Amino acid sequence: MDFNRPEEEEEQLRAQRRQRFSNTQAEQRYQKLLAQRAQRRQQLTAQGVYGTGGQLAEARKIVGTCMLMCPEFELAERELKNNISPQEFRPGTRQVDPQRTVKTFHRSAAGNEEPLPEDLRTPDTLLRTLDYLVNEVIGADPELQNCHGFVRDRTRSIRQDFTIQNIRDASTVAACERIARFHILSLHVLCGNKDFAEQQDMEQLRNTLKTLIELYDDHRRAGTHCPNEPEFYAYYIVAHLRDSDAKRVAERLPRHIFTAPVVQQALKLHMLSESSNVVTTRCDPGSLFAAQNLFTQFFRAVASARTPPLMACLAEYRFPSIRRAALKAMCEAFPYQEGKEYPLEEFAAMLAFDSAEEVAEFCALFNVALNQQGIKIGERAGSRVVYREPENHPRRMRPNLRVVGSKLRMSPPQAINTNLDSSFLSPGSLELLRSKEPASGRLSGLSNGFAITSRTSFAAA
Repeated sequence: MDFNRPEEEEEQLRAQRRQRFSNTQAEQRYQKLLAQRAQRRQQLTAQGVYGTGGQLAEARKIVGTCMLMCPEFELAERELKNNISPQEFRPGTRQVDPQRTVKTFHRSAAGNEEPLPEDLRTPDTLLRTLDYLVNEVIGADPELQNCHGFVRDRTRSIRQDFTIQNIRDASTVAACERIARFHILSLHVLCGNKDFAEQQDMEQLRNTLKTLIELYDDHRRAGTHCPNEPEFYAYYIVAHLRDSDAKRVAERLPRHIFTAPVVQQALKLHMLSESSNVVTTRCDPGSLFAAQNLFTQFFRAVASARTPPLMACLAEYRFPSIRRAALKAMCEAFPYQEGKEYPLEEFAAMLAFDSAEEVAEFCALFNVALNQQGIKIGERAGSRVVYREPENHPRRMRPNLRVVGSKLRMSPPQAINTNLDSSFLSPGSLELLRSKEPASGRLSGLSNGFAITSRTSFAAA
């Protein structure tokens, strides 16, 4: 040691030496595993596990043998390339923890080698990995602020491992159901987060639900009963509001699923979402002929006790477009008279806004003004309504608490792991759900202090 060198500088040099030594070890480990993989691939090709000459039809089904959350080779490769997520370090350090490292999603691309059996996790390992992600990772970050991207990628990898191995049994169904709930919950919890791309989560949710529909069909043909079918068929319908594909799926459902209260409620939300003058693009389905703009009924249906919490989270995704259609219809129908502004409280209750500030932000997007008395709905400049369509579709800026948040009374891990109450699934339980409806339309106060007791408050749907 150079005793003339400051202690801080000496510590930095020691850290650099440790890093160089660590990188050397990681490189040696990686190269050793790489050579072993090449030899292993040759053996499996000779055994016929992989097709020769690119003939995939000759290959056999690959059965995963990995018992770790992250295969050994991937861990070595990612450690060497410093591709480690914060959730995979030992707490308070920058050291990789093999017990916290989880396999990443790998995109299919030309030239990529087929995975080896030791790269693919067994069904039990996949379920254990999902347990870890939900109970430990999400449990430690229930707001999903820091862990969402990590969990989304790792759950996508879980689905990928099931798909590559062509595993379509009850374990795949159970995993996909919980992954779908995670995506639905994320749409609500992370609403308005600047780093959250809700279109990507909606895409992954629809892909997961599509897989579940195919799995349910396979199990039904095999004579196997999947108890959560009504719940996820209902989510599929609500995830495809204003999409005729949802109707086609519903039309071929077995009677015991079609008549389940949760599926009937989903179909009601689907119908109400089409009963509007929502502005659509050329590729979007149009509104129903002579649509009655039943936007108040849509929000009442979402608030109803017959709509389970996660279905409300999913319906919330469509709130901006329903509100947009409502405001447009009101501006066309109500001629503005000074001193007779539309009451702010009534408007907020009718369209399930949480605060006066939220109403003001929304109306400003459409050039609709407010004053102390209320909203100038139907205001005109000459003979033309001042309402105008914004250049971009309105976005949700924050999670809805009035209707959706009030239904969520479980922690995120509980919401993901818990199946629907049987009252939502049994065709004979509709009266039980009706008995849970509020006796009046009174709602709790808004976040800015005023309370809603208007005739347009949510009543039994």
